[in-house]
Amino acid sequence: MLLELSITTVRDYAITVFCIMGVIAFLLMIIVTAMTGFLSWSTIGRVRKILKESVQPAAANVKETTANLKGTVSYISDTAIRPIVTVYGAAAGAKRFAKVVTRFAKKKDGAKA
Repeated sequence: MLLELSITTVRDYAITVFCIMGVIAFLLMIIVTAMTGFLSWSTIGRVRKILKESVQPAAANVKETTANLKGTVSYISDTAIRPIVTVYGAAAGAKRFAKVVTRFAKKKDGAKA
């Protein structure tokens, strides 16, 4: 006895097989999505941990170095640069004063002649 398969029976079997395969594919996609989410979540946690352990101390060191640098610049400004600027300013003022005095002296000499 041969198994008689009509076109409707083949169609019904095909629909059933495709539905089962669709359900299996859907479940696999749910599992893959859940695994991807879990791995992403654990990666984010590890990155946060690395940032806490590595970057925060480095940022603190940068802040400390910046504060030290500000103090050093202030000290150099007060002890070296400010006196130089003061002397240069006094010299420039004296030079200008000498120019003004010589100009008035030239005008007086010119007026007498």
